[in-house]
Amino acid sequence: MRVTKKRVTRFLLGGLAVAVAVVVLLAMFVPSDFDRDLQMHRGPAQLIGARMPDVKVERLGDGPIDTNAFRGRDVLVNVWATWCGPCRREMPALERLSKAEGDRLLIVAIDQGEDASTVDSYAKRFGVSFPVAVDDEQTVGTVLHLIGLPSSFFVDRTGTIRDAVDGEMTYDMMTSKARSLIAGG
Repeated sequence: MRVTKKRVTRFLLGGLAVAVAVVVLLAMFVPSDFDRDLQMHRGPAQLIGARMPDVKVERLGDGPIDTNAFRGRDVLVNVWATWCGPCRREMPALERLSKAEGDRLLIVAIDQGEDASTVDSYAKRFGVSFPVAVDDEQTVGTVLHLIGLPSSFFVDRTGTIRDAVDGEMTYDMMTSKARSLIAGG
């Protein structure tokens, strides 16, 4: 049997194709570190069903806010920043929801990493009437596993996180989630 250049080339290309197929199949079925990290750190949603962590932050002009003090009330905790475009767009809807739900739902906005004067100026300028706190150490973002801003947590009367949203919500979306929380489910 005579070995020609053509046969050698075909043999090498065939072997290369088999090797590539094996690598692709391994990549498809063997979990990577990235996949494991994604499962372990899937953001705020991983806290649904858990108790709201005990966090203390400074409320603008009114002493500390302690998340444990919310027991007995349904609460929407919104974590945000004044520089965040989606947060800025969402804030009027939060204010509207606060007025619509009155005493049935407490809304608390916790700013991440900014100084109190910046946050206070923003809250006054845009007429925010619900409690606003400043977490200049960004502790809240760490304990709530934030991926980005805004992030919102719907916490029931027992202190259990019933829903969590990573990203901007529309008024209709937050109203639906708030009413479900208030109704007990």
